Amino acid sequence: MKTIKNQVAVEAKIAERVWTAAFGSLMAAVAVCFPRRDSRMLGRAMTQGMLMELERRNCWTLAEALGHDGPHRLQHFLSRGAWNHDLARDRLAAWVAATRVAQGDEKQR
Repeated sequence: MKTIKNQVAVEAKIAERVWTAAFGSLMAAVAVCFPRRDSRMLGRAMTQGMLMELERRNCWTLAEALGHDGPHRLQHFLSRGAWNHDLARDRLAAWVAATRVAQGDEKQR
């Protein structure tokens, strides 16, 4: 019984590390889309919030899940924040394509 629990714990740790590395790589790829550090950090937090298991996703629920006092920062980020939406979309698409190609190469080995 102990070995199965240990195996599950190790697999969960590995999955967490892989996820953290992939998310960091993605955020690095789109970093140039945000001209300011605070908008880059808010974009990262908003993306993490969107990936959380929440019943509803809106600025209020995301703000609560992220520990913000209210939804105002997220609302401002989405409506008036300075960042390049089109470049972010293009960078994300390129990152996904490159990741899929790399995974395909690994599967063929």
